[in-house]
Amino acid sequence: MAAKVIQMEETNRCDLCGYRSEGGFLDRARHLKNEHPAYAKGLLFRVAAPGIFLIEVVVMAAIHAPEWAFIVALFSSFGLLFFGKQRSRAERRAAGTRPTMPLKRLVREGGLGFMLIVPVIALLIVVMSRR
Repeated sequence: MAAKVIQMEETNRCDLCGYRSEGGFLDRARHLKNEHPAYAKGLLFRVAAPGIFLIEVVVMAAIHAPEWAFIVALFSSFGLLFFGKQRSRAERRAAGTRPTMPLKRLVREGGLGFMLIVPVIALLIVVMSRR
């Protein structure tokens, strides 16, 4: 028997358990860390991966690393992103929700904008490091 898929698309409501947050970002982050630690770790990996990549690129550009080292940095960060995505999807599935947020909600809440700006910044850093 398949798990029942629950959709909680209300603002300030946890998709995994239905917790209603009356506070701000810190309250929601604390709830995730305390009640859904595996999901929170997966999310942390997903959010940290682009930043780690940017730090790796800046450091390698500063030490004039060979070009192949940039590819290694890209794949290591992608691995972290992929692992986080798989972990968070597995936790969402275990909670009975959709494995991913609907695209409409992702765009409405601003996640897609963040995802699109990170590669632009990375490209800018690479271009600037070649000068």
